[in-house]
Amino acid sequence: MKKLFIYLFIFVANVYAYGQDMRFDKANSLFTESKYEESITSYNEIINTGVESAKLYYNLGNAYYKSGNLPRAILNYERALLLAPHDKDIRYNLEMSNMQITDKLETVGDFFLTAWFKGFKNKTKSDTWAIISILSFAISILGLGLFLFSRKRAIKQVSFSTALLMFIVAFIAFNFSASQKDKLINRNSAIIFEPSVSVKSSPSAGGTDLFILHEGTKVNILEELGEWKRIVISDGNEGWMPASAMEVI
Repeated sequence: MKKLFIYLFIFVANVYAYGQDMRFDKANSLFTESKYEESITSYNEIINTGVESAKLYYNLGNAYYKSGNLPRAILNYERALLLAPHDKDIRYNLEMSNMQITDKLETVGDFFLTAWFKGFKNKTKSDTWAIISILSFAISILGLGLFLFSRKRAIKQVSFSTALLMFIVAFIAFNFSASQKDKLINRNSAIIFEPSVSVKSSPSAGGTDLFILHEGTKVNILEELGEWKRIVISDGNEGWMPASAMEVI
């Protein structure tokens, strides 16, 4: 009886996966036929079933871009990039879209070593870094075992150096994986969808206007208070905006 349930579960899972593949192929066909609005509907129907993938968000972003909806295109490219930070096509399309929005913001530069680490971290995804961390830690344990139990000095030296190096690699890979996973779980960035919105000095309509942002601009959320969010933009300026003016990535 237990095996029957297992086989039934596998069968249902395969049927479900096949159905999703059929939907995805249909949406892609609609896009190829330049039926962008229909393809958008099809892609969103798949997402509404709980499916998430970089390719799905990327294709949806392309459909929104072709239909002239830049904010939605940017939102979905950003979501795709969260799942595949190493993907050059996603980054390119996102950069091209950002060049067409109103706000051209200067970015506060990171220290060169910080920027290098961020770039290196984005070479692959969270799950891959987790695997690298586990394998490196396992090798470090083996190296430590050789160091403790071997009687040959040369083997002790090599095994200790290997164990130390692999432990450092495991630690770095673990932090890279945790950082990327945190971005996926605690999504604290958003895209503005209002044509223009005033950023306030306080979380109220009566607050002083600090500056104006436009649709398609990415903001980082620092704090929430009722229907207001305190945000910061890439040039370091911050203030309060209505939560309704943005959508979380």
